[in-house]
Amino acid sequence: MTVCFVLMNTQAGFVESVVRELEKIPEVLESYPVTGGIDIIVKVEGKDVETIAKTILARIHNIEGVSRTETHIVVPL
Repeated sequence: MTVCFVLMNTQAGFVESVVRELEKIPEVLESYPVTGGIDIIVKVEGKDVETIAKTILARIHNIEGVSRTETHIVVPL
């Protein structure tokens, strides 16, 4: 399995609704609203990078209020 962390920015007032929508996506393992330069940190798991990319592009980017994402794939050591 491949894991990544997605750092998300939302439009003002959308953090709660975006988190609720993220909870409906099976590949999203965890999501946390945070303070600082980003609004939400999301842990996503998929069988490979392609699956994760599809989840992010087709599901996460289409959530109303999402304005920006930055994806960080966990690499094995």
